[in-house]
Amino acid sequence: MSAAAAPAPRDAPTPVGTWTARVSRPGGDSAGSFHFTACGHALLTVGGIGAGSWSSLGPGGFLFRITEPVLDGQGRCVGWVDIEQHASQRGGSFTSRGTSRVYDADGRLTRTVPVEIHATRAGS
Repeated sequence: MSAAAAPAPRDAPTPVGTWTARVSRPGGDSAGSFHFTACGHALLTVGGIGAGSWSSLGPGGFLFRITEPVLDGQGRCVGWVDIEQHASQRGGSFTSRGTSRVYDADGRLTRTVPVEIHATRAGS
């Protein structure tokens, strides 16, 4: 996950900044917050904690991947979630779709979950 963000065309929207989101999974919706940096980092800051990267897919599109640890009640890592989303951005909002892959502590894939995210830029 070391992909750097490709430079976006001058007039193209960019995801750089903080976003509040509604994250939809088959079991229901939850709140989330993401932060994207100009140098290609992607952070999950609400609804879990995780880090990864984002890259441009051309005007109005971007891909992001974030790894979120899964902790037990004592704070031990018992697995992780690999979040991959393909986003379409229009101004101060984006919609993304993708799959989250859940792994146990030994790296075995335990399930895949389709996820859709609707987000608005914080302060918009």
